[in-house]
Formats: sequence, structure tokens, C-alpha cells
Amino acid sequence: MCQVHKAESLEPHDILKDFLSGLRDIDVMWCQLCAQVITRINYGQSMTISGLAGAVSMAGFGAELWSVGGGNWQIAAGLINNSNVELHLHEEIESIANLGDYYELTSSNGNSYNCQITVVATPLDELNIAFAPSISIPERKLQHTHATFVRGILNPVYFGLNAISEIPELVATIEDPRLIFTSIAVLKKHDEKDNTYKIFSRQPMTDADLDLLFSVRKETARIDWGAYPHYNAPEVFAPFMLDSGHLYYINAFENAASSMETTAVAAENIARLILSRLSGQVRSSPSILEEAASDKDALHLDL
Repeated sequence: MCQVHKAESLEPHDILKDFLSGLRDIDVMWCQLCAQVITRINYGQSMTISGLAGAVSMAGFGAELWSVGGGNWQIAAGLINNSNVELHLHEEIESIANLGDYYELTSSNGNSYNCQITVVATPLDELNIAFAPSISIPERKLQHTHATFVRGILNPVYFGLNAISEIPELVATIEDPRLIFTSIAVLKKHDEKDNTYKIFSRQPMTDADLDLLFSVRKETARIDWGAYPHYNAPEVFAPFMLDSGHLYYINAFENAASSMETTAVAAENIARLILSRLSGQVRSSPSILEEAASDKDALHLDL
């Protein structure tokens, strides 16, 4: 098993392949093979990603993995339910204007919201939010992951096998232009042969592709989303503060590594930054601080 014990030395300008090649006392070829499989599954990319992102990717294949019973979506739902916020669903922000003492946000539903602090918590790379005045961030491409969910029976012949029982629950792959998928995994078992599978691929899976993989298909669903940055070390980061006021950008951190956990760290740091900057300002609006933190000590945090 490949274990990297010096992840703290990894930086966004390191390349995972080069980092692993420099390790001693391990089977480098085997380690690189494992890492290639893992980075393809987790980030849909090869060993040319940054070393830090690669290390975060491999952390997801450790022996102790956790999930929330009923689905990890409950983490986000729980945070929203416990944060005493007003949630606006089925509505997109189309513009953000800095009007001096506040920001005016206009939505796709024609609504307008005035906010003293605005935190952007979504990648701006494929959105068309209009900023006034305009902002400048480095161009960043997103790596699109095509997730295809199929309920059916895999075709063992495609995998060079004789029976369905010989197909493992996870089929992972290495870099090969002939392969039409990145990974196939059992998502849910219905009976001995009837399973629902989750397929990751870099390109959309056509019906013809799926007919090669499956001998029987009962249901098919496809999702395409810009899941994470397309890593290209050395990474160039967008600023966490998009202007001199209170316009913040959580997803700038994703150039280092993209995961639910690292995004939570970035969000906490933004919250601490906001409190720290507010505590240092002339308190023309003391209610902001009083609402943000009732404990005075909470305003003095190491960033």
C-alpha cells in the first residue's frame, strides 16, 4: 500500500507525479499506479495534477472513511437549518453591485437584496454574474465530470470475463485513450444480478457506449457538472477578497484542493476574516458585530 507521510511539504506548485518519484523506501511504480487510479476517480484527472490536490485525493481512499446515514446532503441541510438564514431556492444571483455602504444583489426572479457583506460560495468560472465595478480573477477551467447512473446488468464479455459474478464492485482504470469511462461502481444492490451502477467519465456516455457495457438497461440518468478545477501546477489563485470592501470568494481555495472538507476550512477562514476585519473597523454599525458574535473573544481569531 502506498502511504505518503510528508503531505505537509506539498504545495500547489508541486506536481503529484514528480513528488511521488522523489519518495524513498517505497515501490514508486506501484505507488504511482495507485495514485493514478485514485486521482482519476476523485478528480477525473491524471498524475499531472498538483501534489497537494493529489494528496487530498488519496486521503479519500484510506481505511477509515465516513458518511452520513441517509446521504451526505444532510450535512449541508443541517448547516442551513441551524444557521437561522432565509433561504431562497430556485433563484440565481445575476448581478452584484458595490454601492458603497452595501451591496445590491439582483436575482433571476427580479428581486433585489441589500447586503452589508457578500460571500460568493460558488465557482465563478462558468457563471455570468455581473459585478459593478468589475472584478478581475485569473482564468480557471473546470474539470467536468459526467456521472451516469444505470440500473441494469453489466456485460461480462466487455470486461473479458465469463460471468457477472466475476466483475468487482469497483472497476477503476488507468490513463488509456481507448477507455470510455473512468470508473464503474455499484451504487445500490437490488438483488443478486440487478444493481444500480455509478459511472464516471470525462465525456458523455452515449447509448451506444452503455450498450457495450450493459447487457440489460432498465433505467438511465445522466448528470454533467463542473465538479472541480482542472489542475495545472503551478496554480494561480484568485483573491479571497474580491474588492476593498466586504465581497469575499470562498472558492478561490479550490485551486489548492477541492473537497467538502477543504471547502469547509475555506469557509471558516472567510468567516474569521470577516469578523477580524469588522472588529478592526470604526464601529459605525455596531449591530453587525453584535449579530455576528456575542462572545467578544470570538472576534480575535488567528487567521
